[in-house]
Amino acid sequence: MMSMVRSEFRKVTTTKVLLWLTIATITFSALNVVLLVFLTPRAMDIDPELNLLLDPAYVTNILGAAGSSSIFILILGIIGMTSEYRHMTITSTFLATPKRPRVLIAKGITYALLGAALGLIAFITSFAVTLIALMSDEHAPVDIVTALQILGGVVLAFAIYAFVGVSVGALIRNQVAAIVGALVWVLIVEALLTVFVDWIGKWLPGGALDAVLQTTNVTGRGGEDILPTAIGVVVLLGYAVLFGLLASLTTLRRDIT
Repeated sequence: MMSMVRSEFRKVTTTKVLLWLTIATITFSALNVVLLVFLTPRAMDIDPELNLLLDPAYVTNILGAAGSSSIFILILGIIGMTSEYRHMTITSTFLATPKRPRVLIAKGITYALLGAALGLIAFITSFAVTLIALMSDEHAPVDIVTALQILGGVVLAFAIYAFVGVSVGALIRNQVAAIVGALVWVLIVEALLTVFVDWIGKWLPGGALDAVLQTTNVTGRGGEDILPTAIGVVVLLGYAVLFGLLASLTTLRRDIT
């Protein structure tokens, strides 16, 4: 298994996809902090004299803005799997490892580690930009203990999201269809489901992500109420396992030609 993981690392580091998605993660994390600090409080229809930055929960949401980059981690995992089918390198991969679920597990481990690393980068970016942005206005103190908890949540959540991406890529082998489907689900379907059935939002991947990040709807996909952090972790892991099992029982068994 370790040799397979090393092989997957060599594959991903020979392309520019990882570099571009890392840049996108950093940029999007920083942008969301700027929006939450400078634009969101002014755009909301509230008492002009009410400063949201004085609310500790809102400051926590700003720190959790790193979670907004999760879509790029999901895409990274999807590309990691579907690129094999797109470039037909999956044939040699399966010939080298005839037990196809082992390939899925090796890719899942590889991209989970990459997701964790990108989670660390995203949090460092959000934390640094938050400290700089908050210097311009009065605000609630930044709780270091909470920040460390969010750091752990971002690293864990991104690792799981990357594994989910690999599983989705194995389930939907067409790269364009898998990426578009993931974007539609994350940006549209989850939000609509939450609007029409508020309680269901916290049980969806986006809502579970909010729970792991200890934020209240920073991703825009969960409802106002969020799950306890531990349950959020279990729900995210459940999605990763579910998609992986579905892929192992269906698409991975099909003829690849």
